[in-house]
Order: sequence, then structure tokens, then C-alpha cells
Amino acid sequence: MDVVAALPFDDELAKFIGKKGSENSIIFYNRKSGSDVIAALMPNMEKFYSMLEVLTISDVVVASTKSIDKNLGEVIIACSLLGKHVLFTNDNEIGHGILSGVNLDYEVVERSTVVEKIIEYGSKLQRPAGNARIDIDKAFNVKGIGTVVLGIVTRGTVHAHDTLVHSSGKSVSIRSIQSQDEDISEASAGTRVGLAIKGMDYSEIGKGDILSAKQVSAVKSIRLELNASALAGEQISKGSIYGIGSNFSYSKATVESIEGNEALFKLESAMPVETGDKCLLDRQTVPRIFSAGTVKGYA
Repeated sequence: MDVVAALPFDDELAKFIGKKGSENSIIFYNRKSGSDVIAALMPNMEKFYSMLEVLTISDVVVASTKSIDKNLGEVIIACSLLGKHVLFTNDNEIGHGILSGVNLDYEVVERSTVVEKIIEYGSKLQRPAGNARIDIDKAFNVKGIGTVVLGIVTRGTVHAHDTLVHSSGKSVSIRSIQSQDEDISEASAGTRVGLAIKGMDYSEIGKGDILSAKQVSAVKSIRLELNASALAGEQISKGSIYGIGSNFSYSKATVESIEGNEALFKLESAMPVETGDKCLLDRQTVPRIFSAGTVKGYA
């Protein structure tokens, strides 16, 4: 069983959960225990957009309560908007004050039991069925192997020798698959993978790109059904500029039009998305994360 956990802050807790792996704007910590594998994702708080990315792509969120501050408050709001399950450590009491006004699915756990609780929650997950999709966070060249991409399987199952389509429309073949430095023949949703591919150079592949059985194209505008936090008090209007993060993609975006709880956004940088993808929106003022969104359309 594979599970992806977001770990918004607390380096000490991250090192307890897993061994530090690759790093870009997100630091990956990996742990394998028998057939159970945890990929824990920690954002670089100097690059706040990475917070939106790890929260949207994760199965469960582990929130340290060592510091009861604005960062924790923003994570609570984001998880409430996304409907994410949260494991709070019991370092400090989570009172009704910080949880007031939010509808949150959570439990408080002993720090020493966090790994077991992540695995326990992961065992109950209902994974999305359908065509294989891998969200990519990194690509590089390995001498003697060629292009290797790192990512997370977010839907379906990918097999060695499958042919998939990159966001650009180029087809690639999967030469081999690794997970936790072991060769495997297939990987299902929730698995952190390294894919050796044929058909594209690593320089053509970027963070946020997608490999899938059916092409998920990068688009310049998206229509979102919004779920805004009442606590944020944000008046979303035409011309407003926000940030939108979804899985490993992020872009600044301008509101082109809004009707009811649906808004059309023009993206500064193209993002690969498909209908049903979840997003988070951020702004300059606290709480920076103020709304979630579901992709309803794009162009």
C-alpha cells in the first residue's frame, strides 16, 4: 500500500517519518515498511506556492502542533476547503478557537504513532480508477539509461512498456519503473515512481507536466467552481489576481469573469489540468490560502 502525506512544516517530524530524498521546491521523505510505502512531501516555505502543491496532491495531511501560528491556521483552512483528513500531533492542544468556523476531518495522534496512523488511513483509501496518470515533479538524464522522470501516480496503474502521452502531445514508452530504488513491473495510484522513458529528452519535461494514457494538455485558461472560506472575507471580482496551485503546477491568474460560484481565470503560465482536478487559490494577505476550486472547463 502506497500513500502520499503532506507535511507542511517540522523538519524533525519529517526525518522521523522518512529518509530525505529528492528536493526542488518540495522536499521528499520516503519510508518503506514491508509492503507499505509513505511518500511525505514538505514544502519550501520560502516558496509558498509549494504549500498549495503538496496539499492538493496528498492523500492525508500531517500537521505538527509544535507551533500554533498563522501557518498552521492556513493549513487548517486549506484542508477544510479540500476535505482532507488531518493528523494533528499532540505537541500542543488544538482548541476550539483555532478550529472555529471550519468543518475539518481530523484526529489528534501521538507523535510516535504518526507513521502507523498514516498507513492506517492509507489502507482505507478508495483510489481513483481510470486511465493511468502520472504528475511529474522532476526530470533528468542518467548515463546509460537516458531520460528519467520522477512523479506520483495520481490515477490508474502504469506498467513497464506502456505508451503514454506527455502534456505536449509527444508519446513516450516506459522502459522501466522504480519505486523506493527497487524495480517494479507496475505502479498504482499513490505510488512515488521513477520512470525511465524513451521518446523525449529530459530538457523537454518540467515540473507540473503530466504523463497519461490520454493527453492532459497545458491550458491558458480554466473555469473553476469555487469553495471560498468565509473566514477569509475575499470579494472575488473581475480583474483580481491570485495564484492557483494544483498538484505540481502553479500559476498567477487573473479573473476574467465570475458568475455565482464559478469563475474564469486567465493563467500567466500554462498548466496541464483536466475536468475534476482540485486547486487551491492564494493571495497576498493572511490567510493566504482562501479558496479551493474544482476544474469545470478549460481552453
